[in-house]
Amino acid sequence: MSPASAASDALGGLSPRLALLGVLALIALVHLPLLGFQFVYDDGWTLVANGFLRAPGDLALLFSPEALARHVPDAFRPGLVVFDLLTYQLLGLSSTLHHALSIALHLGVCAVLARWLRVLGAPVDLALGTAALFGLLALHAEAVAVVSYREDLLAALLGLAAALAASRGRWLGAALLSLGACAMKLSAGALPALWLLAEGLSPWRPRPPVARLARGALALGLGVAAVLVYTVALYGALDPYGADNLRVYSHRVGLGPVLAASLPIHLSYLQQMLVPWGLSPEYTDHGATFTDPATLLAGAALLALAGYGLACARRRPLVALAILGAFALALPTSNLFPMPNMRADRFMYLPSVPVCLGLVALLLAAGRWLSRHVPEDMRLVARVAPLAALVVVQGSVRVAAAAVYRDNSHLWGVARERAPDSARAHAALGELVVRNVPADAPREDKALAFARAEAHCRNAERHDPRYELPQLCFARLAAAREDWPAAERRYRAALAVSPDRNAGIFAGLAEVSLDLPATPETTRTDLARRHLAEGLASYPYSPELHATAGRIFHRLGDPEQAQVHYRRSLDLAPERPEALLANINLLLDLGRPTDATRLLLQEKTAWLAADPDDRTALVARHRDALRLFAPSMILSADPVGVLAHEP
Repeated sequence: MSPASAASDALGGLSPRLALLGVLALIALVHLPLLGFQFVYDDGWTLVANGFLRAPGDLALLFSPEALARHVPDAFRPGLVVFDLLTYQLLGLSSTLHHALSIALHLGVCAVLARWLRVLGAPVDLALGTAALFGLLALHAEAVAVVSYREDLLAALLGLAAALAASRGRWLGAALLSLGACAMKLSAGALPALWLLAEGLSPWRPRPPVARLARGALALGLGVAAVLVYTVALYGALDPYGADNLRVYSHRVGLGPVLAASLPIHLSYLQQMLVPWGLSPEYTDHGATFTDPATLLAGAALLALAGYGLACARRRPLVALAILGAFALALPTSNLFPMPNMRADRFMYLPSVPVCLGLVALLLAAGRWLSRHVPEDMRLVARVAPLAALVVVQGSVRVAAAAVYRDNSHLWGVARERAPDSARAHAALGELVVRNVPADAPREDKALAFARAEAHCRNAERHDPRYELPQLCFARLAAAREDWPAAERRYRAALAVSPDRNAGIFAGLAEVSLDLPATPETTRTDLARRHLAEGLASYPYSPELHATAGRIFHRLGDPEQAQVHYRRSLDLAPERPEALLANINLLLDLGRPTDATRLLLQEKTAWLAADPDDRTALVARHRDALRLFAPSMILSADPVGVLAHEP
């Protein structure tokens, strides 16, 4: 019987290619609700407010120390930055299209995984079952549902494609794809180890010659080495976060306590893959000792599992591949290397590949045993029943787990419930409460909302007093209460402990400095200018900082500088209306309503994104300005579709 016929028989006469399309269609169907999700988590930092993506002419500096000096987000992942720049140019800020792209990348990972397993000689039912389980594994909800975490999808897609190319003997393609995978995220750096295990253990075909294994490992390793060299050249070390970064918990308490706590964490990862319980959008960093009972038990369990994997290398190579491959792929996120989060569901996206392979092999073996104990007409159903049951359970939990990420309010509410001692969750909720208070809300309602926000800020500070987010929570609450000295004090406290992402802090400091009571005007002005200069020098691609600079220069009576910064803010974030509205107000203050009209014609997208009430108020002011300064132009300068028919 030919391999094609055997594959068709294993699928009940269905073509393997058609079966793979069916699996991918099922995975896509489960992920369709994601198309209605908003941008959450770090999407604002890496995509929405990342002005570098709107400056393609500056792309070359990404590969120079200037990328660090200008605080380009994720500069140590150059491939990801290039990908984000290209996707922004193509998709803009449509959350639907970006989520559709994440789904497509996830489907691509599943397809490449199935193809690589087939090239390795895996039976078609094992390859397709692995792709199905991987595609619907509940633990992957975070990686696919959050746009900014597609770094994991891209690294897995290119990394598995590199392994596929190496298995086919295409060494140059393998090296380039490995380079691309590690340029997306260095967690793909463990893929050469997985490839060596898969080819060296050879569960389904004769083992290739040692020379071929060496060539493949070299090709894949070259891509990893190139990105490591780039990181060292850019940062002067393998650690892109810096030794003083307090977000990295090992920099606070040392590596030992973090590694001790990591043993139960990795055992929990395995439990979450097998039984999808305990998933969370937020986990709290903590230390432990190697004498803690949980650490001892987890360490013993993991050591026994690794030992069993080694013992199976000759007689049960598939078991060895599943166990040892998972250990190898988990190494980059094992907290041996500095990471700003000790634990996250997305860290297991790539390491779950061999786990899914082992699980599917076990479930198919159970199905074959079951099929021998049922009537002949039920044997095909019995053969896939155990696997189908697990896929259904994982897919069902996956839908519920993904729903957590539909918007920031829901996300941080769930995060606080599941990680009640998370400073980040409390601080984020506090800022959301402040941001959502309407400007015209009654005084009593404002006071109640601000009290709720203050409770979140206090909880955040209590859980982590050395973290910048609780200080930012307090600072923005104080600014909303117009308590300018408290706001400035908290902004300074945030800046003192924050290693990066400080554009908002500089913007806040500059703005509140102008309103400090009992301070001479020249001192307040000098403070605001100094904070702006320092912030703009470090974060030139921040649209928020440029918009703040425009407002401050507007207040200081420097319209030329105000317009420069408003224009730059619009260039860096053309979808955001704040700078446009402020620029129009400036032009109306200067008695230039016709220039305001021309600006609106150029920036219709930002205008339509503004709050309707703000637009209505500006329309009325614009018409008043026309009557005062250019009555003869009131018709021609008020074009239909931009201002004249504004509600």
